[in-house]
Amino acid sequence: MEILIVDDDSLVIESLEILLSADRTIRIAGSAANGSEAIEFVRSHTIDVILMDIRMPVMDGIQATKQIKQIHPDIKVIMLTTYHDYRNIHRSLQAGASGYLLKSDETSSQIRTIKAVYEGLPVISEVALKEFSNTNISAELTRRENEILVNLANGLSNKEIAERLFISEGTARNTISTILDKLQLRDRTQLAIYYRQNIGDR
Repeated sequence: MEILIVDDDSLVIESLEILLSADRTIRIAGSAANGSEAIEFVRSHTIDVILMDIRMPVMDGIQATKQIKQIHPDIKVIMLTTYHDYRNIHRSLQAGASGYLLKSDETSSQIRTIKAVYEGLPVISEVALKEFSNTNISAELTRRENEILVNLANGLSNKEIAERLFISEGTARNTISTILDKLQLRDRTQLAIYYRQNIGDR
């Protein structure tokens, strides 16, 4: 399996190269210091799995993941980061990542995850998964945004929401746009589904 390591810390790259190369099924094909370099690398090399950091200069890992998956959908991307908050996990998965690892995870666990993702199984670090599962998504929204979200999820139009909450239709429309941006979703349908899956049953 050909792996590309993307991280702006050269010491992290060197450590990963040494630790991962101990497994005979893994070959480190190269490294990149940011998302832009990663995109250029995959244009001229055959890569199976990318280990992608999130916070990097020039282009972050989430932007790079989205672009790489659009050009090379068969490449598996695993985020390898120190961040295990809900927003980064959610944005990574939305961008097309197949796995989410923490740099603090044991090397044996990282290798198992890499192999699992290579075989087509999405995997999230146990610590990150707990953070993801325990996050109350609605806490990211204001009280008014939560009210509008509930009504939208129940099928009300902007006009109906406005009438029910005694606000203008324009305010309802603008608030929905704000909610979409906060939750990194594209449209009302995704928002309604997202509510049902993550909030509605709580």
